[in-house]
Amino acid sequence: MRQFKGLLVMVVLLTACQAPQPLVAPPNNPNPIQLPTVDSSVINVPISIDLEAVRSEALKKIPKPLTAGTMTQVLTIANTPLPVESDISHKVTLKDLKLSVTGQDFIASTQLDFSIETKTRASFLNMGGISCGIGEELPRIEFTLPGKLYWTVGGDLAIQAGQWQVKWLKPCNITAFKFNVEKLLNLPVVRDKVQTAINDNINSSLKQLGLKAMLTKTWPQINEPKQLEKDVWLLLQPEKIGLADIVGTGRYVKTSVSVSARPQVLTGAKPTVTLPPLPQPQRLISSNDSFHLALRGDIGLETANRLLNEKLANKPFDAGGKQVLINSIRLYGSGDKAVLGLRLQQPINGEIYLLARPVLDIANNELRLEQVEFELSTTSLLAKSANWMLHGTFKNLIAEKARFNFDKDLSDTLKDFKDYHQDLGYGVVLKAQIGSVRPQGVFFTPTDIKAFVVIDGKLALDMTGNPVPVKTP
Repeated sequence: MRQFKGLLVMVVLLTACQAPQPLVAPPNNPNPIQLPTVDSSVINVPISIDLEAVRSEALKKIPKPLTAGTMTQVLTIANTPLPVESDISHKVTLKDLKLSVTGQDFIASTQLDFSIETKTRASFLNMGGISCGIGEELPRIEFTLPGKLYWTVGGDLAIQAGQWQVKWLKPCNITAFKFNVEKLLNLPVVRDKVQTAINDNINSSLKQLGLKAMLTKTWPQINEPKQLEKDVWLLLQPEKIGLADIVGTGRYVKTSVSVSARPQVLTGAKPTVTLPPLPQPQRLISSNDSFHLALRGDIGLETANRLLNEKLANKPFDAGGKQVLINSIRLYGSGDKAVLGLRLQQPINGEIYLLARPVLDIANNELRLEQVEFELSTTSLLAKSANWMLHGTFKNLIAEKARFNFDKDLSDTLKDFKDYHQDLGYGVVLKAQIGSVRPQGVFFTPTDIKAFVVIDGKLALDMTGNPVPVKTP
């Protein structure tokens, strides 16, 4: 009896040893997502200002006459020592204005018509009005104002005026008095009025047609979310403004402005953006105009597993002449690997695990698995029960079928950026072009799979349209 019981215990123990033990599933604990590092983007804004347009604006604003007034001065009658107190009236009118710039050297050349009339206050002397340009052809001078074109702290183009120069085109001669007409025109009260009127009006016209006017008007549009697809939005997120050197080529002023930004694509409802203040312009160190944007594609694990089960579960297939039947399949992440848990009915009844490297196929916008291998304990199990499965055929079939697309946002956005244009108004168009697309990898979370790519290209504001209208104060 004792021998029988001992034999029974031995049989039970041997049976237990031979029965396959359930394998321990790799944990669902993927590595934390490492977001791709994206360099800041630079939106290049080429600026070309036609000085003929500046001239036209200035001529509209310069007052007519440019300056006029009366002053009292003691004059001496010609050929006598007799001083006479006299009222001297003058009127100066701008006849023409020419503007040019070479490099940063700016020249405003004006032609001024003027008239002068003198009236004595001496009761003993009745000489009537002695004049120049009254009832006759007006005398004319050429007034040249040299200066330097520069960026102001606020980001406006302006002129730092130099010393003015006067050239007589048609002199004025008043011989009745020892009177220097040129000295009158160089008196601070007259000279400063002429110089201020011309300088202020040119600077005002440069403001109206230049950078600050454009940015002030378009800053809200630059920050506004741009719709790429339904529920897909581009945020430019500008941060800095850089000013390039000014180069004059005669009639035209050429320069550029670079807006540093960190573009982002968001999905869902239109984002609410708080308009940031316009950044203080800075001198531009680099003229780089590269554009970088990180894009993300998503698919939930629940959706991915449903798709995989529709493809593979309960559908017998041949793997190297052997029949395989999968009851269910489960995909998730563990560490830096993708895990495929297969509940098999044939050739064995049990759950096995494969590990693979997830890869983003940019051309097809889909996840695929590479370097598919059985998990270590699964390898040991199959070596004893289904050694043929360890060879390539089965793994290759699973890898081929374990493909699925990410949401269309990723592929549609890439298509949109192939040649992107958006009118921001005021003659300004936002343009983007893709130079390259760099896959950054596929990452698992406990509930999702995320794919990241970085777009490299160029982004620019085209200002070839009409000038930005600005109200003058």
